[in-house]
Amino acid sequence: MTIDERFRGKGCVVTGAASGIGYAIAEALLRAGADVVLADRDAETLAAAVGELAAHAGRARAAHVDVTIGEQVAGLLRDAAARHGRLDYVFNNAGIGCTMLIGDATLEHWRRLIEVNLWGVIYGVHAAIPIMRRQGGGHIVTTSSIAGLIPFPFQALYCATKYAVVGMSESLRFELADEGIHFSVVCPADVATRIYGTPIIGERREVKPPAHAISADEAAREILAGVANREGIIILPESARQMWLQYRTSQEASETFLMEMARQRRESFRTTGSYY
Repeated sequence: MTIDERFRGKGCVVTGAASGIGYAIAEALLRAGADVVLADRDAETLAAAVGELAAHAGRARAAHVDVTIGEQVAGLLRDAAARHGRLDYVFNNAGIGCTMLIGDATLEHWRRLIEVNLWGVIYGVHAAIPIMRRQGGGHIVTTSSIAGLIPFPFQALYCATKYAVVGMSESLRFELADEGIHFSVVCPADVATRIYGTPIIGERREVKPPAHAISADEAAREILAGVANREGIIILPESARQMWLQYRTSQEASETFLMEMARQRRESFRTTGSYY
């Protein structure tokens, strides 16, 4: 089955859809013929994003939603299911990044990251499962990170949340498979999005993503191909898949790699005050 055949006519919700991977996924779904609700907490950017999708008018709808508020997430999914008649795909994509010295991390940093990256997903999963059970199936896709599979230094807060959603998704994939409810967890490496320069707390600043970062459009293509094939863990790009394979199969090489990364990042923080 092609990607277009898999998604044509399906009812989809994408959180964190105003920009980056979320927007790219929503646009690709619309091109495939899906009905998509784009949800985001940034109302202004969201309105602009939906305006750019005018060619898909009637199948693209904006929803101003903060994923840290459970009632809003539940209402989003309930309304999407009622509007389309089904809730076929939920993309729990909203999230924030974090690379910082553990000594600089406050409890406010921890709470904010957990609220968005973990509770935002929990709310989506909790609200989607009853709907999908009633209709006899569905597919929940959560954006984690390669940092949900590999414990990168100076990302303890981020890894804590991203490892959690990988474990949640994988556990539920086996638990609910016989009910026709599928789960995929997306684990990308660097993707050129607004996540760079967006702090956990405070105002965003302009930061260029790494030169090797893939585009959001490329990420969306790989993600939807994996979802169409009902893959449990979707790792991208190929370099990230190879990194994970090494981490799983070569302890000594992985120890050397991660220790050197820790040294490099420590030096970057010391000299520039930032990993970027």
